Amino acid sequence: MKKTLTLLTFMFVSWQSMAFTPESGLYWNSSEPGSGYNFEIQDNFFFGVFYVYDEFGNPYWYTTSGFMDGNSYFEGPIYISEDGPCLACRWQQNSTYETNLGTVKIDFLTETHANMTLLGETIALERFNFFLGDELQKMRGEWQVVYDVSDYSNNYPFYGDVLIFEQTETFNGDYLATGCRSESTAYNRCTNYALNNNDLAASFDFHNNELIAVVRDDADYYLAYYLKTGTNQFDGEAFSYRVGSSPNLNLEGFRVRGFRSASKHFVDTGTGPSKSNSEPTAKLGLASMIDNDRVKNAPTSTLDKSTQDRILATIQRLEKQLK
Repeated sequence: MKKTLTLLTFMFVSWQSMAFTPESGLYWNSSEPGSGYNFEIQDNFFFGVFYVYDEFGNPYWYTTSGFMDGNSYFEGPIYISEDGPCLACRWQQNSTYETNLGTVKIDFLTETHANMTLLGETIALERFNFFLGDELQKMRGEWQVVYDVSDYSNNYPFYGDVLIFEQTETFNGDYLATGCRSESTAYNRCTNYALNNNDLAASFDFHNNELIAVVRDDADYYLAYYLKTGTNQFDGEAFSYRVGSSPNLNLEGFRVRGFRSASKHFVDTGTGPSKSNSEPTAKLGLASMIDNDRVKNAPTSTLDKSTQDRILATIQRLEKQLK
């Protein structure tokens, strides 16, 4: 096997204290096109397939499998399979045995990034993006969101939301994803009411690998999000704050997780109400359900001063789009 592994280091300091779920899928290193690594994670069981080549350039595939250590780390032996059937040929049993290549270590850094170490070298991997576009374009679609407000509410500890990232656009020189809080899961696009009352704008910081979004929660409050994003999920913090003020990033926000529930294609072409002209009664936002006095006593934030300043500057730009 060619030793073309390159030592690369990813720094995701801002996210070290935040939980995430590694994603199954096809991973690669962009500086080594032609090779791939397929990772399948079921519960805490990991199975990996390496699509690589031998010293003569012939394609080989290796496998590894076993249970993960914690949420995001795997270490296991490397196996090779040979003497199986050719494509569309009569089936014959292959032979699989452990190689003398040692163990492989895979350490996930985010949902879609990992460091893989074997044969004394480390390679930085990321989930391959076949079709979704850049980090903002891949957000397009419908997302189901869960808020953990257990520390800030006397009522039910969890609340849900439906956010639609409908399009990408440039506003005042800023590249944004825009959309709305949906009125209903039956509305796969943003209605006029949603755009006028619960619109959203999001910006991705490509240097710091963070998505920042602002949603008009209701007439009096905004919701700001500080997120790390995968292909079909995101994790992070949300901050509720009054219109005309700024979120207090010196305190922790409440935890939030989102899951893609409809594709960009569905939002673009799906049937159902769109741009409705009906004007329903104004709805209260999440801010009305949480105890703001308890929010003021939240734990101290883990975000450093430079990160807070960067987030606040982005939030202020996003608010201008909503206005």
